[in-house]
Amino acid sequence: MFEPGTLGKRLREARKRERMTGAQLSQRLGLAPSQISRMETGAQRIPAELLPVWCEAVGITLAEVYGVELRHHFAQIPFPPLLARLYVQLPLEFRRHIHRAIESSYQL
Repeated sequence: MFEPGTLGKRLREARKRERMTGAQLSQRLGLAPSQISRMETGAQRIPAELLPVWCEAVGITLAEVYGVELRHHFAQIPFPPLLARLYVQLPLEFRRHIHRAIESSYQL
């Protein structure tokens, strides 16, 4: 079962593997370092639209960040760096539609 806070922990581990500081990541994502810290510790929710860009910044895929226990959900959804870059260029409403479609397909 997926536990809250696991996502942030995996993102933090990936960031550290890349030898990136929270401040460096915050600059790349356009967030305050304190927000990065709160999201990595699970004190603040990570917005769905931020997740693909965050994964790209720390060099992991969505499947990796969600872990083995939920990997099957993302096995057929490739979100490599190019798609992540294109995704964030879409208008916010389009990103919301995409996110809802992905979520609804896995609520079966």
